[in-house]
Amino acid sequence: MNTNVVEFYKKVRTDQNLIEALSEGKTTEEFIKTAVDKAAEMGITLQQDDIVAACGNFAELCKLAANDDELTEFELEMISAGGFFNGYESGNYYGPSGLTGIGGEV
Repeated sequence: MNTNVVEFYKKVRTDQNLIEALSEGKTTEEFIKTAVDKAAEMGITLQQDDIVAACGNFAELCKLAANDDELTEFELEMISAGGFFNGYESGNYYGPSGLTGIGGEV
């Protein structure tokens, strides 16, 4: 897993303002663009492929970012739901605001 993604997610999981900014995306592409832009504002370089790979393996991302901390309720929900994206190609994802279907039914 890309260390920059882990570094960015460590900040996301504890910053409500950042979570809200990421939640504003209506599509997978908007979510990814916002994540790349917000990471850049923090001096962290991310690419679209980094985000897609990390969200596709959300359980590992959580484990690496949490260290020995407990997972958040959201993280536990996402892991038990099977991941973050629900079909990247179709534009569906479970957004950071919770279990929300974007671009289709969940």
